Parts: sequence; C-alpha cells; structure tokens
Amino acid sequence: MPEVLKVQRFNIREESKKVTSNKSKLAIALKSVVLALIISLICIIIYAIVLSITPISDNSMTIVTQIISMLSILAAAAYCGQRVKEKGWLYGLIVGIIYIIVLIPISILWGHTLTIDKYFFAKLLMAALVGLIGGIIGVNII
Repeated sequence: MPEVLKVQRFNIREESKKVTSNKSKLAIALKSVVLALIISLICIIIYAIVLSITPISDNSMTIVTQIISMLSILAAAAYCGQRVKEKGWLYGLIVGIIYIIVLIPISILWGHTLTIDKYFFAKLLMAALVGLIGGIIGVNII
C-alpha cells in the first residue's frame, strides 16, 4: 500500500502573524520601559517627600535612586516576560538597556553631565542583568 504524501501548504497569513508577533513583542518591551519609568518617578517622588519630612540626610540619595531604578527594571522586565511568554531573558535584557538609554537624555535635562566611564558601564551592565533576571521571572510566572 503506497504511503500518502502530506503536502505542506505555505500560508502567508501565518507568516505575517509571526512578523506582527515580533512587532507586538517589541511594543510590549517599549511599554515595559515606560512602566519602569513611571514606577521610578513615583518612587522618587515618595522618596523626596520622605526626605523633606524626616531628618534623613541626602547622602543616601545615590544608593536609593540606584535601588529604585533596579527594582523598576525588575518589575518592568517581569511584566514584559509575562506578556511575551518566550525568551523573557532577551526581552528583559532589552528593557534594562533601553531604560538606561532613555535615562541619559532625562538626566541631561536635569542638569547632569554625561560621563561615559566605568561607572556608566557598571550601571548599564547591572541594568541588563537585572532586566535579564526579571524577564526570566516573568516568563515563569503562571
């Protein structure tokens, strides 16, 4: 008895869904960066209010803003990973890097000078790693 050959059809709609899917994943990553910026802004405003009310010194500002940034990236990368459902590590990494890149012009508007040194690269690496971890967490959240 001869075997029946299965004919695989090329479906243009399925191929276009893949492209749209990749575009929508990038849109989710960009929305996640905006989410991280909003979380950071809210937390920094709360921290500023706490600084003005309590006798806490301003010396802790650098550390607290770094912690706020990293927690914002972690939350946004987890959100992104949960939405894309695959390759969360990659999309989380992208969220972390884009977050730092977006912060550059914002910090320049606040009057800071851009210095590309080992601290900048350490901050970029830390943001990428935190984003990577957040994306992994987001994919594995049920």
